[in-house]
Amino acid sequence: MSTNTYIGMVLALLGSNLCLLLLVLNVLGWINFLHIDLVLIENFTESTLSRWQLHFQTATAGWLIFTLLGNVFPAKSSGENDSKKKARRRRPWHHTALTIASVVATLALPHLLGPHRHRHPVLRRSLLGNFATVNSKEPQTVHTTDDKPTTIDQELIFSVDNMTCGGCGSHVRDLAESNLAGQQKSSSSFTINKVQVDWRAGVMSIYGTHLTDSVDRQELATYLENDGYPTSFLYSQ
Repeated sequence: MSTNTYIGMVLALLGSNLCLLLLVLNVLGWINFLHIDLVLIENFTESTLSRWQLHFQTATAGWLIFTLLGNVFPAKSSGENDSKKKARRRRPWHHTALTIASVVATLALPHLLGPHRHRHPVLRRSLLGNFATVNSKEPQTVHTTDDKPTTIDQELIFSVDNMTCGGCGSHVRDLAESNLAGQQKSSSSFTINKVQVDWRAGVMSIYGTHLTDSVDRQELATYLENDGYPTSFLYSQ
């Protein structure tokens, strides 16, 4: 891979709020292959990188134009002999096409995953910043007496023991997401926005809609305890 290819991929990765990187790391954690504490990456993306997202997207578009023009009108050197000129003219386009396709796919990945973010926790956790809500599934609503739909956003807080590192926190989040995904299959009356785990404080927070009446808190606690993490429900808000 050339330096130009690396530049394009880095720009596309930054312009997509690290979606591809987060997707790979979340998948590795989900299959219990590698658990990494992603809190720092997620916080950095949400608080800092998202503000520069448009600039990185513009830079990626500029890179694409530069790369295309560079192959249509390759730079000429006065010192080139005839053999080098012929070799340059015979340069295969499939390398450039593959590079451009990889960059475009990386940049477009959040838009491709957005409509399906509610289908699996890994997809939801790989979308940060503006991509976390674009093309997402609509939250559950209830109707009040004046017939105006109202979304009920809630938070469930649990205490979780035996977490000793960021990897443990990541593993606990995977376990919780897996159990909640199973509960959602049997009950579509609630949605999950995100699950946060503070391994230092031993606290897990679940954010979503219609949680208190729909989530089986005891089932979730038992599921985590069976994996070695004694869990108890604290309160909801």
